[in-house]
Amino acid sequence: MKVQLLVSAIGEDHPGIVARLTEIFCQHGANLEESRMALLGGEFAAVVLISVPEENIVALNSALAKLKNESITVSTKATQSIGPEKYRGYVPCQLTISGADHEGIVRTVASYLRDNFINIQSMESSIIHAPITGTPLFCMSAIVQVPPAVPLSELKKSLWAIADKESVEIEIRLAAVS
Repeated sequence: MKVQLLVSAIGEDHPGIVARLTEIFCQHGANLEESRMALLGGEFAAVVLISVPEENIVALNSALAKLKNESITVSTKATQSIGPEKYRGYVPCQLTISGADHEGIVRTVASYLRDNFINIQSMESSIIHAPITGTPLFCMSAIVQVPPAVPLSELKKSLWAIADKESVEIEIRLAAVS
């Protein structure tokens, strides 16, 4: 029987990190199902969902632990897919934020979402520099699941109030369903 493992790997950026991880996965009969990988600061970070025969988990974890000798820190956690009933009736929305960078933007928005039972399904953020002035600009994009009890019109009003307070632009719209 195959089980799902969530694998996180972080290491000082250099060519070959993905190759090493996937070599070990294949050596233990694991299949890479989903991944998110990025260079953050000077570190390469990967979060990977794999399926692996249950009898290979101990050997796989042992092999992954040896990557510490190559300056790659790896951890694994057993997981399983969320059934469609968990978010039945929820509305998937695309949330975007942009504006002058300052501390607390993500905290304020994430706290509001949490307090209204809105689940962040995926999120990316970055700092870019304005073309002429070089001013640091914060950009964030997220897919959120909005519960049926939260009207989209009220959500928009609340997010616009946060946008005013944080001096950023916030947009929310229905997400394209894939």
